[in-house]
Amino acid sequence: MRLLLPLVCVGVAFATASPAQEKPVEAPKLPDLQSKEWAKQKSGLEIWDAKVGDGALVKAGAKVKVHYTGWLTTGEIFDSSVLRKEPIEFPLTGVIKGWQEGIPGMKVGGVRRLRIPAEMAYGNRAVGKIPAGSTLVFEVEMIEVWAKPEVPDLKAAEWKKLDNGLEVWDVKVGEGEAVKAGGTVTVHYTGWLTNGKEFDSSVGGKPVSFSLNEVVKGWGLGIPGMKPGGVRRLKIPPDLGYGKRGAGDDIPPDSTLVFEVQLIK
Repeated sequence: MRLLLPLVCVGVAFATASPAQEKPVEAPKLPDLQSKEWAKQKSGLEIWDAKVGDGALVKAGAKVKVHYTGWLTTGEIFDSSVLRKEPIEFPLTGVIKGWQEGIPGMKVGGVRRLRIPAEMAYGNRAVGKIPAGSTLVFEVEMIEVWAKPEVPDLKAAEWKKLDNGLEVWDVKVGEGEAVKAGGTVTVHYTGWLTNGKEFDSSVGGKPVSFSLNEVVKGWGLGIPGMKPGGVRRLKIPPDLGYGKRGAGDDIPPDSTLVFEVQLIK
């Protein structure tokens, strides 16, 4: 995975970091590759739910906290948070395809095994201890999940339309000093088109900081007045967004944009 690459390197970095007096963790054993528990998906990915969790459901693109071990089919461990005694957090948007497909559907408390063909992992390139063309085997314990928000109800009575055409919905009012026009803010956000298609999101990654003078007019007008900890939804008409030019491949011309914004500071 794009994110698994650092994980492999982290494993090496932490290999000698444990205090000498600390009892070493027993190395996890490779799951039985001949077991009838493996369920092969259309993509070629194979899944084995060793334990079904009873907590929150993991959805595509969520940020998760897990313990995991990764093996080659020879049984060699190439990376393990279990051996480091330190779970790891990451967004599913930044990982190899085998994780993007194989982790959603898990619930917190669950343990899932994945057998990932090379084309859903690193393909024909070698990465750290992983030779080119390798099938990868993982055991993943789901500890915690942070889900992305879903597109708001565009017909909800909570929307308040302003004179400039912008619509605002305060889901949660924060506390502290309110944002002023032109101020610099740090936020998490997700943006959708009105058909429900997500075109951008910081959720599951790091929050972003920027000046309200550097963004579309709908943000410059819609964010002031928010307080830290607050959550506000914006429905931005095209003339306060990207207008007739649109933006890249994701935002067509004359698009109304819908955002959910969490103000951190």
